[in-house]
Amino acid sequence: MSTPILEGEIREFVLATVIDEINILTSREGITDESPVTVGGLELDSLSLIELTLRLESRFGVEIPDADIEPLASLNLGQLVSEVARRGAKA
Repeated sequence: MSTPILEGEIREFVLATVIDEINILTSREGITDESPVTVGGLELDSLSLIELTLRLESRFGVEIPDADIEPLASLNLGQLVSEVARRGAKA
């Protein structure tokens, strides 16, 4: 079962990865749980989404099969965080 603390940790990891490591966004300004994962939000293209997914799997011990990656593009940040938590993320 996910907790607000775990979801906060996942959210922070996603934003830090997208900003500091993948270098897609320059700031968190305007990014909310309602921000889309792709255009107009986190701005992830398919390769960046795959990279983020691999990092989420490694960091939180979840499995996200290749067939499940493309549907993640239709989520917003809050839904992505919930999905990673639902898959059994560990702090």
